[in-house]
Amino acid sequence: MVIDKAIKRIANDYDLTTDTVMDAIEGSRYPLDFDRMVEEGSFCFRGPDDESKSDNASICLASKILSNKGVQEHILPIICSRIRAWDHENIEDLLNLLRKAVSIMELNPEDHPAMETCGLDIGHLPSEEIPGNILPGYRIWSMDKKGMCLVGSDANQVITIEHVPRI
Repeated sequence: MVIDKAIKRIANDYDLTTDTVMDAIEGSRYPLDFDRMVEEGSFCFRGPDDESKSDNASICLASKILSNKGVQEHILPIICSRIRAWDHENIEDLLNLLRKAVSIMELNPEDHPAMETCGLDIGHLPSEEIPGNILPGYRIWSMDKKGMCLVGSDANQVITIEHVPRI
């Protein structure tokens, strides 16, 4: 029950099918020992009622599943291909995809020396044409068709092109 909830949680959180998550688990080069994972995560089975306990446990288990390197090898390329194929319509969609990839990478940071793990160059994200009269040193990582820009040192802020400092 908790394992099924964890798999559904991963599928929902990362916009995947449960079959895709199961394929990642079953195809992992590092087999998952669910009995041990549940035992180690028994502290997560807390809450005022059985439903809360089950939900909390599924959150912990989902994190443990996603921290498996073999599972990451299956799921990260899917998310990264979505980043590369972003349609330029809504910058929030790109930001959400980036956050999903980073959240998985942060579970094993030593294995992911940045976005290169995905075959992505963070300095060359998909984007509409960015105006050339931007203040030197101000970084726009990407811009959508409506002029909303992904900015900030960690590419984690959104502003409109009208608010970008110009020369």
